[in-house]
Amino acid sequence: MLNLFGKNQKKDVDSILKIKNWVRETFKLTEYETVLVTELKCHEEGCPPVETVIVVLRGGTGKEQYKFHKRMDEINFEDIENITQAEDSHEC
Repeated sequence: MLNLFGKNQKKDVDSILKIKNWVRETFKLTEYETVLVTELKCHEEGCPPVETVIVVLRGGTGKEQYKFHKRMDEINFEDIENITQAEDSHEC
């Protein structure tokens, strides 16, 4: 399998599923709306070393993107709930 994002990167499937379920619950999403969760590592100056990006795709409304400057396994339910309170900023 070709991995474009790094050597031996292992997905944390449990964390991904947990975050997706929390987002679905918090945003009251339907089965037709999509949640994407990915963890990115940055090696550029001034960039946080790790961030988790959550994207919500809703039909007809485009995408909503939220960034957390922490690993997926460090995100908790309260972090997801706080997304709805940060209406102006999509960076958490």
